[in-house]
Amino acid sequence: MTRHRWDDDDHLLEDLAAAVRATEPLAHTIAEHAEGALSWRTIDDDLLLASLTFDSSMASSDPAQAEVRAESNADRVLVFTSTPLSVELEVVHSEVFGQILPPSAGEIRVETAEGTTLTVVVDESGFFELPALPAGAMRLRCDTATGRVVTDWVQL
Repeated sequence: MTRHRWDDDDHLLEDLAAAVRATEPLAHTIAEHAEGALSWRTIDDDLLLASLTFDSSMASSDPAQAEVRAESNADRVLVFTSTPLSVELEVVHSEVFGQILPPSAGEIRVETAEGTTLTVVVDESGFFELPALPAGAMRLRCDTATGRVVTDWVQL
């Protein structure tokens, strides 16, 4: 049986250093396992993410025209797609209307990059209206009987 020399701080530190050195061949494997475990910490949010699959401001085949349209106050349609829900937004002047598909009553929480949140009721047809056009980047957290989804960040 090995007798520990831990009655002295110097001996304790020497033993700890020897123990750490003994694990050096496994350091790369330990780091890989740690990275893998940490990557799972956001899996629920990743599975709920609805990606922006259509933006009418980018739909033009002429890049110069798309840039001018994106900078103007033209009407805009955005579609966020996910399983099991999709979210469609239509920006008309300074008003934002939307629908959740498949249609279902629920609730939407609008989150801005500044940390402001606002709750909007979704009717049984999946339709909703934002009371004001948010300034800066925003995303929607949608909860319905069909499912739950979070959109990408977007600036309207």
